[in-house]
Amino acid sequence: MQQNIVGEDCGFSSENLRFLLFGPRLGDEKSTISWVTDLMWNGVKTLSQQIDGFEKLPADMEENSARFLEWFQSFNPETERLPGAWRELDKYPFKKLMVVRVLRPDRITAALTSFIREILPKGKDFIECDSELNNFQILEQAFEDSSPTIPLYFILSPGADIVSDVDKLAVKKGKYKGVDYHNISLGQGQDKIAIEKLDMGNRQGHWVFLNNVHLMPKFLNVVERKIEEYSTSAQGTHPGFRIMFSSDPSQSIPVSILDRCIKLSSDPPSGLKANLKQAFACFSRETYEELESRTKGILFGLCQFHAVMIERKKFGSKGYNMMYPFSLGDLVNSASVLRNYMESAPAKVPWADLRYLFGEIMYGGHIVNDLDRLLANTYLDFFMKDELLDEMPLYPYLDATAASSSSVEIFKAPNTNFSYDLVVEHIDEELKTETPLAFGLHPNAEIGFRTQTSEELLRVILELSASSASAEGGGGEVQDNQQVAEAIIQDVLEILRDVKFDIESVASGLDEVGPFQNVILQECERMNSLVGEIVRSLVELDLGFKGDLTVSDAMEELANSLYLDRVPTRWEGLAYPSMRSLSSWLTDLQSRVNQLNDWVGNPLDTPMVTWISGLFNPQSFLTAVMQTTAQAQSLELDKLTLLTEVTKKMASEEFSAAAKDGTYISGLYLEGGSWNMVHGVLEMSKPREMFVPLPIIHIRPSVMDKLDNNTYLCPVYKTQRRGPTYVFSLQLKSKFDPGKWTLAGVVSIMDIL
Repeated sequence: MQQNIVGEDCGFSSENLRFLLFGPRLGDEKSTISWVTDLMWNGVKTLSQQIDGFEKLPADMEENSARFLEWFQSFNPETERLPGAWRELDKYPFKKLMVVRVLRPDRITAALTSFIREILPKGKDFIECDSELNNFQILEQAFEDSSPTIPLYFILSPGADIVSDVDKLAVKKGKYKGVDYHNISLGQGQDKIAIEKLDMGNRQGHWVFLNNVHLMPKFLNVVERKIEEYSTSAQGTHPGFRIMFSSDPSQSIPVSILDRCIKLSSDPPSGLKANLKQAFACFSRETYEELESRTKGILFGLCQFHAVMIERKKFGSKGYNMMYPFSLGDLVNSASVLRNYMESAPAKVPWADLRYLFGEIMYGGHIVNDLDRLLANTYLDFFMKDELLDEMPLYPYLDATAASSSSVEIFKAPNTNFSYDLVVEHIDEELKTETPLAFGLHPNAEIGFRTQTSEELLRVILELSASSASAEGGGGEVQDNQQVAEAIIQDVLEILRDVKFDIESVASGLDEVGPFQNVILQECERMNSLVGEIVRSLVELDLGFKGDLTVSDAMEELANSLYLDRVPTRWEGLAYPSMRSLSSWLTDLQSRVNQLNDWVGNPLDTPMVTWISGLFNPQSFLTAVMQTTAQAQSLELDKLTLLTEVTKKMASEEFSAAAKDGTYISGLYLEGGSWNMVHGVLEMSKPREMFVPLPIIHIRPSVMDKLDNNTYLCPVYKTQRRGPTYVFSLQLKSKFDPGKWTLAGVVSIMDIL
């Protein structure tokens, strides 16, 4: 596109590209079509207003709702024709991408893949690349392109086995490990050995494989000088000499080394089936056949657990709060523990002991987040039980309704009397489809994962295109960037220039500063710091654009962030956690300022319903609720906990008085589940229902008590990133075992996109 290879005949233009990359801006229009969410409808309206040719799209969707729904629900909408006159967009595939962008963002990656394959010259070669070759064949091809001064560089990923392929290639080329093929893992004191082997290899034509070079990045500068020295020396270099590097992805690797090398990356097995097969293949036929039948069944359950733990990572924050380096070594070590433990086990399998060993020690040794540890133990509670030895279905907590609606064949544990080969055949034939149900997740999780992947792809393209424009210097594109930034500056300054809370005036008007008053003063102080920095930096940038100030690096970074619709780093440091784009973030900031203004107007009274998502530090507000109760009832603060009750009211206007005990809060959404307003219980999400607003919640402090068996402790996070943004947990009533919701990744989010 930058080289004008793609023209207007396919619907491409700079305006269309900008819309595709940035996406629609958030609006406040409500959808008029039942199956179209407000977010999608605002995207359609924005598309009709900003891009020529789409003016009639909203009206046509309203008139032909059923036909558009049929396109929307298709598995591959990017390849299906749109209804009515919009079928003509197949002649202009780039324009069709924009419709996919607003209605089916989860299919953008697939749609772009199709666009590149069909439209770009030799696009098929870019997409398929070396897809028909296995890892070893790719290595062979890369080796042929290498030379004594062009090393191979392997970028490692978890689960990938590079060394075995290199060993295999060495044998094929007549190189022998320790003789003329040297494999060195870098670490303390290994640099001297590496230099010796490099010098020897240069003279005698050896291979030198330097592993884990990210541990000694400065040493690579020495290696690079050595390569230059070899290539310019009078003696020359042996034609059989080869250098290979391997490292984890790292920012510390010298760019000059990367530029010189042929870079190879090998992804680990993808998909539950591939991971399960790899896990089971860790054990030889002889080892497996020696086991008694119970141990065989448990070993397969352990392999399934391992595959699920590995593959769940692909769901990102929905999978885990943190990423963990689970490996085949954990599985092999767990199997050794299992074998030793079962040799002296009684007739009844000691499931509790095995669950503890696997969940708290072998795999649990990696896990540092309590909620992730609960997740692992919940999986083990499901897999490690007597039913596993009786061909148990291996999809956790799958009820009949979900099974029938998903039309997925359920994978079951193999018969414990199966031979090794029959188990492998069982995996191949019975595990037919990849589905989130295998992880205990709702099918919507796949949509969320694909949408997140697509958004990340577009974000990277946007940043690369902006960097490319800056590197070229000048030009109309850079001028456009400045115009966009200047417009944003004026809009933001008009709204925020006069925002400042008089903290001293508020404090002086208080006879006594209680817990809630402390919260409001702290919130005002943080808001002043944030708004002050926003105004200061924008005024400074405006002066830079006018030529009154020299434009610094910080100002250039700010201008770039404004153009990219991204919250500037300096602002983020003073703000609250958020994943919003800049335009959406500024709208949200205004709402937070409005809530503070209302509270400052009457600081002695807590709001009847507090929009807790609009606070910098919601934890301090919850602490204030407990402190107030502890003081009023003469209770010990450390013995109190927050009890939550979901009301049947959605709007604060429905309340005529404040809560007698505790307070009411709003602004929470459910992700991964739905809320039944009639029965007041947690239930399964509806198809394509990613988030559900929770009714207003009554929170009240109480002395710690035991939870009901069907009460799910639902974690509350500030953003969809989860992890470090944890705030507290809600108690949500349910008709199902709480473990079902734990594996489904059901959480409450304060700030959704």
